[in-house]
Amino acid sequence: MNMILFHNDYDKEHLEEVKSEMKVLGAPTIKAVYDECYGTWFAVEGCHRIRAAKELGLTPIIEDVTNQETVAMQLNDETVEMEMAELLEILERCINNTSISFNTED
Repeated sequence: MNMILFHNDYDKEHLEEVKSEMKVLGAPTIKAVYDECYGTWFAVEGCHRIRAAKELGLTPIIEDVTNQETVAMQLNDETVEMEMAELLEILERCINNTSISFNTED
């Protein structure tokens, strides 16, 4: 499974905090949109959680929001409702962002 991050920025201190939490809570659930053209998931949240999962050898659980009309997501530390059409336009510009692969074979 491949995930493209919504943004490339991250805070190392916050990443360590997230990893500590994840060691207790396990794999995170991440809202994402699947793009058949690229064969990849576009994460619409959880960039620190995705990085932390990778470093800990965990595979995120996908909450597929591809067919929703609106998506509640964190943007600049605020929860916002975004129309899917607007979100898809933003995600198209994310194609060159950091991509993280997870082994999903059991």
